[in-house]
Formats: sequence, structure tokens, C-alpha cells
Amino acid sequence: MIAQPLTAPYAPVLVMAVGNILKQDDGFGETVLRRLEEQELPGEVELFDAGTSAIDLMEIFNGREKLIVIDAVRGGQPAGNLYRFSPEEVEDQALPMNTLHQVGLLETLRLGELVDCKPKSTVIIGCQPEQTELGIGLSETVAAKVDKATELVLKEINDFLNS
Repeated sequence: MIAQPLTAPYAPVLVMAVGNILKQDDGFGETVLRRLEEQELPGEVELFDAGTSAIDLMEIFNGREKLIVIDAVRGGQPAGNLYRFSPEEVEDQALPMNTLHQVGLLETLRLGELVDCKPKSTVIIGCQPEQTELGIGLSETVAAKVDKATELVLKEINDFLNS
């Protein structure tokens, strides 16, 4: 049997957490995603925990208007610093960002563009990690930024839906 393309409509906005909860601050995205689950979000928004494997996710990007990725990001600033940037800014080397899963994410988006499976707009909300060794739970510094990061994601959603 030949696989058929998915026909079920996707929500136009996908909020996707990337990270590994077993590596302390690398669980930042998943923690923010759990906080978003407590919110009353519009029906146009879908939440998704991608774990650490972005390369397998092209199918879930297909048909999306907006992709918001939440991840731990190394940008050379002090721990707990929040970032907002696009993959294009990283590719153009305008920003020296490095998500802990950047290669998989950026390569997946680039490959998705080649097969017309890329979201129309992508933004990454990240937090500079303090600890990424094996262990469960965020450092106090990064945990203190979860509420602000949640607000940033909600602003991205509202700005997109009201544009």
C-alpha cells in the first residue's frame, strides 16, 4: 500500500519544545511547554514536545503558518538570558546563536524548504543554560526565566493571530 499524505488540517501555529529533560537546563523547552499547557490557548495553536530529534519532524511542520521553537540556546550571554531569533538570522551569521539541537533543527527546516514542507515563519525562543550535565530539573537561574519565556511565546502567538 502506498502511503498517502496526511489530509487532516493542522493548527496553523505549532509551539514545539526541543530538549532533553535528563540534562538539567536542556529541559527548558519542555518546562515552558508544560506551563503553556496550563493556559487557555486558541484552537489555532498546537503544542508539541519534540524531545531531541528535530530531523524526524518534517511531517509535523507541513502546512504550518508559524512555528515557535522553545529550546536551550548558547549565545555567549550569562545563564538565564532569553533570546528570540529566526533560523535565517543564524544562517546569515547575523547572530552567533547555538541551540543545543541547532544542527538537527536548522537542517530539518532547510530540507523542509527543498521539499516544500517548511513552515512559513519560524522563531526560536531560547534561554542560555547554566547546567547541561546529566540530572533532572532546571537550575534556579533558568527556572526563574520560565514565566517570562512563557509570556514571550504567548506574545508570538497573539501577534501572529492578530496580524
